[in-house]
Amino acid sequence: MAIKEKQSTKKSRILEYLKESHKWENYVFLFFAVLVLVLGCLILTGSLVVRENFWLIGSHPKVFAWILVAISAVFTLYALYPFFKPAFPEFKKITWLNFHKFVGNSVRVLLFITIFALLFFLYDSFITQILARIIS
Repeated sequence: MAIKEKQSTKKSRILEYLKESHKWENYVFLFFAVLVLVLGCLILTGSLVVRENFWLIGSHPKVFAWILVAISAVFTLYALYPFFKPAFPEFKKITWLNFHKFVGNSVRVLLFITIFALLFFLYDSFITQILARIIS
């Protein structure tokens, strides 16, 4: 009876291992996910051609490439999740601006960007005029 109780309360070692955060393994996993993404993109763009007589893939290379891209996206999210996991509780602590303050700050930022864009445009035209007079 005691043996059965120990077996029923014993957790799966595989699930325990998967729940742990292994930083370097996630880097390797992410690296392979990016390689799979590149392979899928190369097939989609036609840079990498799959022979027609290749088993299972040759008749539908675009479908295989989209499957590779989808798998890569899922694996990338899986590899990056442990890095972003500590940030999720912090999002709950954020207090956002109300609508009027948000619009006011957005207008200020756009005005600031516009002024600097005009300033750089004027500097560029001024320098271009000076250089044109020096060269001719």
